[in-house]
Amino acid sequence: MRDRRVAELLRTEIMDIILKEINDPKIKDVVLTKIDVTKDLSLAKVYFSTYNKGAKKGIEQGLNRSAGFIRHCILKGLSMKKVPNLRFIYDDSGDYGQKIDNLLNKVNHGQ
Repeated sequence: MRDRRVAELLRTEIMDIILKEINDPKIKDVVLTKIDVTKDLSLAKVYFSTYNKGAKKGIEQGLNRSAGFIRHCILKGLSMKKVPNLRFIYDDSGDYGQKIDNLLNKVNHGQ
């Protein structure tokens, strides 16, 4: 339960930092889809998606390069005893769902 509350708090704060504090325009196109926090709060896996599918690798690298800065902003902005290390990971579940929808549409239309 605690880790879910922490994950939601982190999601809100990280998205705010990305929008207001980071000056990389391609990183602004991200949507945070899920955050998994370890029980000991040592690591948060931050899953994201983007409409700019061609730049997903570069965006992932940019976010991971900015992870220390984002963590520092969280430490300044929230009264948490411990802020986990952040690892950003592209969430391909939306891509997978889109592929299934496309296949179903082809089957339904006899293609």
